[in-house]
Amino acid sequence: MLVLFPVVALLTGCATFGLGKVVTREEAFTGFDRVEVDNAFKVDITQSGTYSVVVRVDSSLEQRLEVVKEGNTLKIGLMDEGGGVKIQAGTKEVEITMPELTGLDLSGASQGTITGFKSTKTLDVGLQGASEVTMSGSGQNVMVVAEGASTVDLTNFSVVDANVEARGISQVIVNVSGRLDADASGDSNVYYLGDPTMGEIDTSGGSSVEPK
Repeated sequence: MLVLFPVVALLTGCATFGLGKVVTREEAFTGFDRVEVDNAFKVDITQSGTYSVVVRVDSSLEQRLEVVKEGNTLKIGLMDEGGGVKIQAGTKEVEITMPELTGLDLSGASQGTITGFKSTKTLDVGLQGASEVTMSGSGQNVMVVAEGASTVDLTNFSVVDANVEARGISQVIVNVSGRLDADASGDSNVYYLGDPTMGEIDTSGGSSVEPK
């Protein structure tokens, strides 16, 4: 027992384990058109004429949950307690409805499903840290930056023009009818659907830009 007690204390000091009880919070934010999500949340965003934000997390994470609106950006994640690496097990889910989406940033292995958006404005999509997003709908122009083994699937999100940066070992799929500019580095791949006009295309390492 004298040997085990310090080990247990060390583990509980640097880890957060899911307890299995799910807590639901509804946030009354409006007036945002950008969303930022961190800390391995699963987020579903749907176009609607009204705003709604519903967050479900494991009860062990409730005190660290952070949902704020800064300017026109809704930010969702977990506050950093410090003191070492956290094992953040348990439910972390967000459901959002909003009229328009102009920016999406996912990091920390977050996963996003974006459904039904039709917009004439440019959409900025940024992914880091092995995050993933799938989108359906249509837009005018899209700008994508994917790094750190992230995946962006816009197979069912048709756009006119696309500007893509893929770094590390990321993968991006775009559906383009106008111009495609792409910069792929490391061991990343950019795939395109449609018959776009090829703009500035740069590849390095084992990367590629090619039709899907």
